[in-house]
Amino acid sequence: MSISESNPTRTYPSESAISGQRSSSTKATGMLVVVTLLWGLSFSLMKNWHNAAASCPGGPAVAALTMVALRMFLAIGILAVVLPRLFVAPTRREFGIGFLLGAINSIGFVFQVTGLAWTSPALSAFVTSLASAWVPLLMFVLFRVSVHRLTLIGLVLGIAGAAVLGIRTSPENGTSEITFGWGEILTFLSTWFFALVIVLLDRFGRGVESAHFTVAFLTGTGLPALIIMLLITAARPEPSAWLGWTSEMLSSPLIWRDLGLLTVLCTVLPFHWFNVYQPRVAASRAALIYLLEPVFASMFSLLWGHDTLGLHLIIGGSLILVGNALVEVPAWVRRENR
Repeated sequence: MSISESNPTRTYPSESAISGQRSSSTKATGMLVVVTLLWGLSFSLMKNWHNAAASCPGGPAVAALTMVALRMFLAIGILAVVLPRLFVAPTRREFGIGFLLGAINSIGFVFQVTGLAWTSPALSAFVTSLASAWVPLLMFVLFRVSVHRLTLIGLVLGIAGAAVLGIRTSPENGTSEITFGWGEILTFLSTWFFALVIVLLDRFGRGVESAHFTVAFLTGTGLPALIIMLLITAARPEPSAWLGWTSEMLSSPLIWRDLGLLTVLCTVLPFHWFNVYQPRVAASRAALIYLLEPVFASMFSLLWGHDTLGLHLIIGGSLILVGNALVEVPAWVRRENR
């Protein structure tokens, strides 16, 4: 007996339906590539802010806190206009989780942005990408989830890549040595907070509409930065100096250009597109796409003149990318076997 005879009511997808599914998946994949591209752009724009903020009273830390607060609250203002439902749809639990994740993200974000005052966008992006490598370690420490051997190899490669990125050649005698400045150290610290956000989002965000976290997450990221910045400013001998500096910064069209790009292209649109298209792409493919972020960040940094293409950047960045890919392999295998 043929299959059709045993189940005469069974129908099969038409070629047009299959073609439509493939087209939708292709579009979603392309949009996630665009999202990753825009996230990569943000590193050079944040570096531009630091270059213009050299005279900030309170130094790079206050400059970073100011930029984080401005970026987050400008994004919230835009969302209030274009997606007002995000302010009323979340439940109290969803807002609480989103705010907690945002507060943890705020610590990492301030470390990362402050570090950009002393390091380049490409190095910052490659070191930041190590956050995904720490996730299995945190899962083991917090929830006793076993760590695969490939994951450990990936971690070693990632750390080796970071060490290569730290190689500096002395202009006096031409010798090379591994040196980490404040930029690399602060960025490295930030990766642990970003990894913690990923772990907690995985644990507490199950069964929750991800878009409902957006406003609370942005608020949780921006509000602590604003409060800490105001406290630091108030403790200084001349609190009004920050207001004068901020007014001077915001009087520049170039600053507004970069803030506008950071807010719209690197925050609002990527968050929205991520929430829309991420569920339509296999997690294994999405993880590969997100590995492109430091590559895109390096491209923009080279075009902007913040970085030069050296052997240490190529080798160190490649080691980190391969290490991150190996970290993801066990999870990909588990998903494909389901």
